[in-house]
Amino acid sequence: MKIMKRIVLALLAVLGTLGIASAEEVQKDSIIVVMGDNSRIIIYGENKEELKKLLNYDVNKLLRDVGAKIDATDSEGTTRIVLDEINGEQYLKNEKVYERSGYKITAKGDTIRYTKTTVKKTRPWWQNDQDNFVISIGLNAYGKKPENDPNADDYDLRPLGSRYFALGFYRNPTLVKGQDVALRVRLGLEFSWYNFMFDGDKVVRKREDKIEFEEFGQPLRKNKLTVCYVTVPVMPTVAIRKGIVSHIGAGGYVGYRLDSYTKTKTQEGKKDHNHGGYWLNDFRYGLMAEIGFRNSVDLFFQYDLNELYQVARGPQVQAVSFGVRLN
Repeated sequence: MKIMKRIVLALLAVLGTLGIASAEEVQKDSIIVVMGDNSRIIIYGENKEELKKLLNYDVNKLLRDVGAKIDATDSEGTTRIVLDEINGEQYLKNEKVYERSGYKITAKGDTIRYTKTTVKKTRPWWQNDQDNFVISIGLNAYGKKPENDPNADDYDLRPLGSRYFALGFYRNPTLVKGQDVALRVRLGLEFSWYNFMFDGDKVVRKREDKIEFEEFGQPLRKNKLTVCYVTVPVMPTVAIRKGIVSHIGAGGYVGYRLDSYTKTKTQEGKKDHNHGGYWLNDFRYGLMAEIGFRNSVDLFFQYDLNELYQVARGPQVQAVSFGVRLN
C-alpha cells in the first residue's frame, strides 16, 4: 500500500507540473481583452513572434471596410472570426479574394482597389471619360461621280490603293446613365490623311482657274493626291453593357485642310512630290457612324457632305472613308 501511495503521489506531481507549464504557455502565447463583465476577446498565437504580427492588423479598419463575417460557431456559442493577410492587406479568411491587375475581386463580385490609406472602388461600367488614343485605318472612295462627265475616267481611283489613315484623341463623357444602356458623346480632335490613288497615268495639274489631268508621259507605279485635315468629331453614342456589340454611334464632323500634295513614282522608281492647294475646299463637313465590338475593333463610316474640290474648279465628287478603329 505504501508503494501504491508513492506511485499515485508521483503521478499527481508530474501532472501538476505539466498543468503549470501549459498555463504558462497560454499566458505567453495568448492575449485576453476584457470587455465589460461577461465579454472577452482571446487572441492566440503560436508564439510571441506571431503575436507581434498583430500590430500590423487594424481590426477597426477591417471590420469597417470589409464587414464582419462569421467563420463558425461551436456548440458552446463561441463565435470565431479568422483573419488572413494577402500582400499586406487584411481580409476575413472566408472571403474569397481574387487578384487581377492590382484589383481585389471578392466572392460577392465587388471590385475594390486597395491603397495604403484609402479604399477606392473602380469606375462604373458606363463611365468612359478618360482620354482615348485611337488609330483609324481604312479606304477612300467617291460618294458620287457626275453621270455625264466625259473625263470621268481621268480621276478614277484604285479601290485598294486609296487609303485612309487618322490619329484621334477623344473623350467620351456620359450624359445619361443606365443599368444596361448609357448615352455618351464623343468629343475630340483628329488628324486624318486622305490618299486618292488615281487609276491611270494622268496626273493632277493646277491651272489658273481649275485643275486638269494630264498624261505624265510614261507608265506610273504610283499616282496619288494626298489631303491632310484636322477634324473635330461630335458623335452621340449608345453604350451597351452586355453582348457582342459594345456601342453604336452616329454624328457629324467639321474639318480644316492643313496640307495637300501629289506624289508620283515611275516604273524605274523615280519619285516626285508637289505641294499645293489644287483648288481643294479648305473646309469639310459630313456625317459619321460607328459600331464597336467588345474586346475587338470598331467599324466606322464617314461621308463628306461638301464636295472635295471648289465649285467649277475640279470634279464634282465627294469623299467617303470607311474602315476599322483601334483603341
